Amino acid sequence: MASRLTKTRTLAAVAVAALVGAGYFIWGAVPAKREQTEVARVARPVKTMAVRAAGGGGERIFPGKVLASQKVNLAFRVSGQIAELPAVKGTFVEPGTLLARLDPRDFEVQLANAKSELGNAKARLDAMKAGARKEEIAMLTSKVNSARAQMNDALTTLDRVEKLYKAGGFSKSEYDKARTASEVARATYQSASQELSAARTGSRPEDVAAMEFTIQGIEGKVRTAENALADTELLAPFGGVVIDRYVDNNQSIQRDQSIVSLQDIGTLEVAISVPETLVLHTRKKDIKGIEARFASLPDKRFPLTYKEASAQADPQTQTYPVTFALPTPEDVTVLPGMTVDVIIPRPAGDEGAEAEIPASAVLAGDGTEHFVWRVEGTDELRVKKIPVEVAGYRGDLALVKGVAPGERIVTAGVSMLLDGDPVTLYTAPGN
Repeated sequence: MASRLTKTRTLAAVAVAALVGAGYFIWGAVPAKREQTEVARVARPVKTMAVRAAGGGGERIFPGKVLASQKVNLAFRVSGQIAELPAVKGTFVEPGTLLARLDPRDFEVQLANAKSELGNAKARLDAMKAGARKEEIAMLTSKVNSARAQMNDALTTLDRVEKLYKAGGFSKSEYDKARTASEVARATYQSASQELSAARTGSRPEDVAAMEFTIQGIEGKVRTAENALADTELLAPFGGVVIDRYVDNNQSIQRDQSIVSLQDIGTLEVAISVPETLVLHTRKKDIKGIEARFASLPDKRFPLTYKEASAQADPQTQTYPVTFALPTPEDVTVLPGMTVDVIIPRPAGDEGAEAEIPASAVLAGDGTEHFVWRVEGTDELRVKKIPVEVAGYRGDLALVKGVAPGERIVTAGVSMLLDGDPVTLYTAPGN
């Protein structure tokens, strides 16, 4: 009996172990298998449309920004301390209006010193050219006669001392003293004679030329000092609005340090960025009839005039900046920084006509790239990423190149798709 019970317990244990192993196999292996199985993408209903060509005529619309035709940060050309600062932000100033002034005292002293030096140099030049006066010549003549008499007296003394020295009547030191006195007297006489000769004949030409060059250099110093004094006043170079002020009164500033910012709002500009395809297919003679439209005035347009276009593309967007002149409107206030739509008419028969699709269908790719989802297939529909080039906008529509008329593209739900996803065509309820 005990043996039979033991056998029964053994069989039960084996059965339990078998069940546990089977459960481990089933419930342990299945998750691993599930992890290796890819979840199938469910066909998503999407809104689509057939691409249509933009055709000739119509308009291109580009976002633009109003700019001032002139904007400059004004600065002094000299350093100093600001003594006056009448410029006020937001006020209009006429050309030549004083915006700021430096303390001029140091510059006035420098100018006075330079003028004094110039005056002395000119006086010396005049004296050199005119020669000595009669009174001076008479004085120099008297000086020469006196020097001659002293020289003759010294020579006579030397002759007498020399004879007595040889006879033993004077010592060697007394003889040397007499000889030195005679040499000094001779040199004094020669110097006085040369001075008298120079006074009678005037200065040498090379001395006069040297003084003239000296005067030219001093005149340059005077002009520099005059300019520095004039530069202590900062004047408005054109009529405009003071946009900003960067310093305070009584502040010490350095040369070329920005003091105020001035903008000319008498003539405004509008800047846009256009793709290279439009640049390639647009001739300068076709740039006409361009207008600006503000969002707050949708029914009013303002004429624009082509001004210039950059020959170098923006490295980030690969578009080319184009600038138009906007005459200041009389009945509305337009200021730099405002946004505006630039409307460019398309000539009929435009060979560069792009496809016209909703702007919501265009997605941004890597860098400056854009793409759309094209629907392909007949029985089973799938989407494919198609690169496109955006040439501009017309209201809520985008003008693109890269898709052909008749092709079907996704217009809604584009951000939820992956390349190759299955889709179904969305049908509105009730249809």
